[in-house]
Amino acid sequence: MSRIERRMGKGYQKSSSYPSIVPKRLPTERLMSRVGHPPSPSSDAMIVQHNTSPSHEYSNKQHYAKCQEIVQVLSGEQQEYVVYEDISSQDYIYIVDRLDSAGYAKPWKRLTFFPGSQVLMASSPSDAHESVLSVLADDLCVTLHNLPVPMKTLECRAYRNSYLNGDSIRGIPDLCIQMRSRASPMPRRLWIMECAFAQPDADVMRKLQAYVSDYPDLLVVGKIILNQAMSYRSPRSNGSIAKELRSSELLTADEWGDRLGDQDTFSQVVVDGHTWFSLSSVEIHIWIRQPGDTGIVLDRREGEGYAFGTVYPTAHLDDINKAFWRGFCLLKETIVHELEKISDVEQATIRSMDDWSPPSQLLDPNALVSALAYSARTTAYDRYRNWHSKLKKKPYSATKRRPRASRTTSHVVALRGD
Repeated sequence: MSRIERRMGKGYQKSSSYPSIVPKRLPTERLMSRVGHPPSPSSDAMIVQHNTSPSHEYSNKQHYAKCQEIVQVLSGEQQEYVVYEDISSQDYIYIVDRLDSAGYAKPWKRLTFFPGSQVLMASSPSDAHESVLSVLADDLCVTLHNLPVPMKTLECRAYRNSYLNGDSIRGIPDLCIQMRSRASPMPRRLWIMECAFAQPDADVMRKLQAYVSDYPDLLVVGKIILNQAMSYRSPRSNGSIAKELRSSELLTADEWGDRLGDQDTFSQVVVDGHTWFSLSSVEIHIWIRQPGDTGIVLDRREGEGYAFGTVYPTAHLDDINKAFWRGFCLLKETIVHELEKISDVEQATIRSMDDWSPPSQLLDPNALVSALAYSARTTAYDRYRNWHSKLKKKPYSATKRRPRASRTTSHVVALRGD
């Protein structure tokens, strides 16, 4: 039984997410031709695919090969974050369809596409990425479950797997609170959270700005930033690094834990002289829609419309909890207004909702710290296991290096961390 189920009791039922949107497969000849071939990245690398050559039309065969290589990368050995540029809408539909039809979508839980700039972001969230986010999602679900409104009249839920298909952005936000009622059966997006680990903060802000643009009803948006002390790099085929781990069988999770001992897993996880995980800080940023604004202003860094807090190295969450309280007050006003639009809703239901007060302390620092401690160890182990599995397939002595991409070729590969 999960923490949220224990808190809610036996009567709680997990909310079901909206059905996955599976794009209709497009014939290859309908896809627009684009440039270059994606790289075959090494473990845990963040890669950016650029078009540095003049615009040309390529044959369908070349275009098909490009899309197939992207599918191969996304369906192969897992990386934490990859970015492709010069991806058309047709490319995106084709890639998503191929990943879904081949059963490869599981490792890549988040594909985010920007139609205007033709950028595709692909991420495979680690336990570290999910740690703080999962605790927050549980707390939000508990609060929403306790709203004094019959679900048959109005439903307000937090989703972790809801596909949003807007004009500016298409993808699945890390967390999204949606409301629908008998008066408005189509969902309204009211609250969105994103989390960043092993990806640039600028990319997260790009997502939030696009969501704010596409969904003007949003009341709250936020981001959780896990800052690494150093960019992770796997030992790869460097025989001078992690010699003992390289020559031994794969450690079990328990054996890995024994190696860690009493290490301060927040700051770093070091095994056999190699750093498998590091963390310098964990931040939470919240933006709240203000009276008179036509939408949320992400440039705001002070006042009632913005809050900042930290989970690590020290927990300072007072301003964040106050921001969540203000956000739930806005949500309450929105729900009351929605109930008033339903003609047969009893006045007692409206009064009950109007009298409801949100929790003053939504986030428990101890729960967040505990989740971080656990995720640091498991993320480090997952990275080790991924690296070790490649050694078994391709022993160091037999590994062949791929030639590096040149800036004079049709694409540039930028590694921002292994």
